[in-house]
Amino acid sequence: MRWLVRFVNSSIGKKMLMAVTGILMSGWLVAHLTGNLLIFLGADAFNGYAEWLSHQPWLWPARLGLLAIFLIHVVYAIRLTMENNAARRAGYEYKDPSGASYAARTMILTGVLVIFYVGIHLLDFTFADKSGPMGLYGLVVEKLGNPLHALMYLGFLAVLGFHLSHGLQSVFQSMGLNHTVYTPLIKKLTLLGAVGLWLGFSAIPVYLMIKGGL
Repeated sequence: MRWLVRFVNSSIGKKMLMAVTGILMSGWLVAHLTGNLLIFLGADAFNGYAEWLSHQPWLWPARLGLLAIFLIHVVYAIRLTMENNAARRAGYEYKDPSGASYAARTMILTGVLVIFYVGIHLLDFTFADKSGPMGLYGLVVEKLGNPLHALMYLGFLAVLGFHLSHGLQSVFQSMGLNHTVYTPLIKKLTLLGAVGLWLGFSAIPVYLMIKGGL
């Protein structure tokens, strides 16, 4: 076990943990979006899926596992940022940030905003009262059918997409998958994936604002 402790505390180990937890959370986002898109099929389909999901024995273990993955990602992001800042102050491994994308230079800021967004999302939907006549479907329509609420969510989703646009690229770099031929393709594919997630999630509040009610 000592080798594992040494590895996760090494620079490479921290980046690998960030990459792995990032992949797992991105996979969860795809699954979450797939379920959420059922809202386009109406109340019966959406509430039926929510009811089925709530009775699965693996739901809470999966939630706790996701929470652990999320916390590991956040903790190691903070550690790497602090170490990089300390190295810059000491004059080691300094790199001109002008060579990095704007998304790369603002990862911590967008990460903090994503955490804030997750908290709001949980309060709005996961821990909210769903006992109304239309169940979870009615709650989502009520919240995201409100233009101000929907616009706030669209803003946070833009931040999430921005964070993912660099984060998904960093996953492959952290795993040592750099190649003069494949890296440009990987960057395009990861950007496409981030944009796809952003468009998918954003389509829901836009649709509900246009729909304007139950």
